[in-house]
Amino acid sequence: MRKSQLLPVFLLLFFFATSQAQNYPQNYFHWPIDTPVTIVGTFGEIRDNHFHSGLDLGTEEMEGRPVSASAAGYISRIKISADGYGKALYITHPNGYVTVYGHLQKFTQPVNEYIRKIQYEKQVFELDVNLKPKDFLVKQDEVIAYSGASGSAEGPHLHFEIRDEQTEEPMNPFLFGLHVFDGLAPELKCIRIYPTMEAGIVNKTDSSVVYETQNVDGILMLNTTDIVQAFGYVSFGVGATDRIDNSQAVLGIYSAELYVDNQLAYTWKLDRFNFNDTKQANAHIDYESYIRDRNTIERLFRLPGNFLNIYDDSTKLGTQYFGEEASHDIKIVVKDFSGNKSQIEFPVVVYPSLNQYQYQAHPADAMLVTNAKGVAIHKSKLDVAIPANAVYQDLYYTDMEIKSPQYLSNTYRVGNWYEALNVPITVGIKPETVLADSLMAKAVVAEIQRDGTLKGRGGNWNNKFVSTQVSVFGDYTIVLDTTPPVVVKDYVPADMNSYRGAVIQFIAKDNLSKIKSYSGKVDGKWMLFEFDRKTGMLQCDVSPFMENKEHQVELTVTDERNNVTNYKIGFYF
Repeated sequence: MRKSQLLPVFLLLFFFATSQAQNYPQNYFHWPIDTPVTIVGTFGEIRDNHFHSGLDLGTEEMEGRPVSASAAGYISRIKISADGYGKALYITHPNGYVTVYGHLQKFTQPVNEYIRKIQYEKQVFELDVNLKPKDFLVKQDEVIAYSGASGSAEGPHLHFEIRDEQTEEPMNPFLFGLHVFDGLAPELKCIRIYPTMEAGIVNKTDSSVVYETQNVDGILMLNTTDIVQAFGYVSFGVGATDRIDNSQAVLGIYSAELYVDNQLAYTWKLDRFNFNDTKQANAHIDYESYIRDRNTIERLFRLPGNFLNIYDDSTKLGTQYFGEEASHDIKIVVKDFSGNKSQIEFPVVVYPSLNQYQYQAHPADAMLVTNAKGVAIHKSKLDVAIPANAVYQDLYYTDMEIKSPQYLSNTYRVGNWYEALNVPITVGIKPETVLADSLMAKAVVAEIQRDGTLKGRGGNWNNKFVSTQVSVFGDYTIVLDTTPPVVVKDYVPADMNSYRGAVIQFIAKDNLSKIKSYSGKVDGKWMLFEFDRKTGMLQCDVSPFMENKEHQVELTVTDERNNVTNYKIGFYF
């Protein structure tokens, strides 16, 4: 076993800059903010159902910081969403790359006026506009926008990306020489060992085994006195996080390597990926551990349905066969982009006698589902269609009916919560009661989440079933959605408890389905209301209106089941 290694930072930066420079232009791009750079999110970090596609730059927990063009080019796209990147701006550069700036508070005045004109012409808030090369030329370091927390951002920061213009693949901005001082090695927290289903045993069981790590006099080792015993096909996973100087954020690692008897057996690194594959982050990680414990363990082996391009050698699948009695040296190394690394070494002792231990029996009525072949389940009150490529690994599918007199149908436990889906499956449920024709359109398939709350998943009638596509295994039932969204006042200028400027703000929420559309008028005139889906905030700038006057607001908010709320209120401004 060896100590965690930390080379001098300037040597690491020199090595990585020179090794990467042959593929990526160095020092072409500048940091897009003029405050000291604080990294609060790294490229490729695991997020819910995706990889993080850029760097998150701290803005001192404040909005309104100037955002500058990372290099000269032209604004090629402006996208405004109630979620996702919120207000985002794209700049195309002459060297074949595109930079992206997300979660913005606002654009510069010329861009704001341009986009506001389109919003009023179309009477919409959310837009995706492609621009011509001569519409908005920008110089390097020219202010283009101001940082914010729009879209799905959980707090103020700037999301910054560099993409390949042709493939639109996001790439690690650190590859382009955008470095920050980093003298901290990743923290390697745990190792998980996985026996292959019906083909491997670890420590007398075919269930995975997790080991926490401990640091003893600078040497990282498994926190156990027991010998790791194995037989058959066995794989490994690693739980590790990283930190960087001048940031309190817990970050993701850049790369990992698995060595067996000093031979490289598997490796991955996060240089770039394809957006079409980003959901396969769920195959890259131990999905069960992530969903159940919010613990990120990244696999050092590939599942059959994992086609990510982050692996250096696609022929190495990572799973090891331990058949003959022997001891094998395992070494796992994790690194950040600056080359700081931590590693652990431990033996795995192979005992062929472990072959006598029985594999866990699967339910007698279970159906084997593979990545290569889809299956269809037809029952009297439940239809499930699982297409090819829906699952990442072989699994045994089961479902269960649960009596639920409080709903329109019984509840059906479809599959296993802890198995990830790559593409949606179709779930159809037959109601227990006959609905009146006037209520048919209000029937919705609802997911019963683990805290007991309901989340509408849509649905259409297919013969006597209400069917929809869902992206996770879980508990599903049918309910009626006849309740319109709720709209409440949050702030108008006449409120005496605070002053937020010449704006009016309302909160729009729906108890089951998503809000599908929203629009507002002030004094009978359509006005732009900006919507933030995570908070439900609808906000309108009323500064153009005459002051010292009573004004009337009309809001129309519709959910996905076409339940409509018409909300009216007066305010003095």
